[in-house]
Amino acid sequence: MDLRELVYVWHLAMHTKAWRHENELWAEIERRQLKLSDSVKTVADWGPLVAIQPFVHDVAWFQQARESYRAVPVLTRFDASYPPRLAESNQPPLVLFYRGRPSLLPRLTLAVVGARTATRYTRQALERLANELPPLAIVSGLAAGADTFALEMALSHGWPTIAVIANGMDRVYPASNLELQARIAEEGLLLSEYPAEVWPAPYRFVARNRIIAGLAHGVLVTEAARKSGSLITANYALQNNREVFALPNRMGEALGTGTNELLQVGAKLVQSGADIMEELQFFP
Repeated sequence: MDLRELVYVWHLAMHTKAWRHENELWAEIERRQLKLSDSVKTVADWGPLVAIQPFVHDVAWFQQARESYRAVPVLTRFDASYPPRLAESNQPPLVLFYRGRPSLLPRLTLAVVGARTATRYTRQALERLANELPPLAIVSGLAAGADTFALEMALSHGWPTIAVIANGMDRVYPASNLELQARIAEEGLLLSEYPAEVWPAPYRFVARNRIIAGLAHGVLVTEAARKSGSLITANYALQNNREVFALPNRMGEALGTGTNELLQVGAKLVQSGADIMEELQFFP
């Protein structure tokens, strides 16, 4: 076992724990200034490794973990293809499972998030923006509503399309997005920090949001209520010094309350694609 595989095994054992516990190993690797070529013995004296001993001593579990390591495409913090933006963000995942094209990750990227009950307003606004913007990489979750509209828009225009899901690659949620998930895995990039057989849960959607914000250069919120997961993504974006954009909405619209409040506290108002590119043009 080398250090990369140790990171993978640690992730499988610890992904259900708090992020702080999962990333203790990487923090220790950085503290010791270790490289992939260094022996795993260089951390053998690190006390917290006892946390995975029950897993490693479970012969069936450990064998399955090692087999999946060889068979399943993953990006780890050791890999040159792990996105630098994500690595520098708040709470980056130790391991990302993927299907599709990781070569899309360095592209200029706009995250699009919004309500699961997003209306035709979101779809129409995205189509208008698609006609006014250069071909940006679009990253979103794979939820119903705004996420789906954004990913479908990107695919229909031939733009790089990245979906971050809150479950294992062998699960689809919502079930209505079965074909969309398969198409993104084939034509774009599907990402998850969760191994196979993991179903979504409320806290996993929140955790997924930090990855979306970490991957993006800017985050566009289309429609959102006052208490919305989309606002969590916007908050992560602010923590990561990302640009935050919002579509204005009419007074009294429940799904406009969150976006209008974002505008009140300093998000960039979007009326055209130029409003987005005015901020993103400075990125390489």
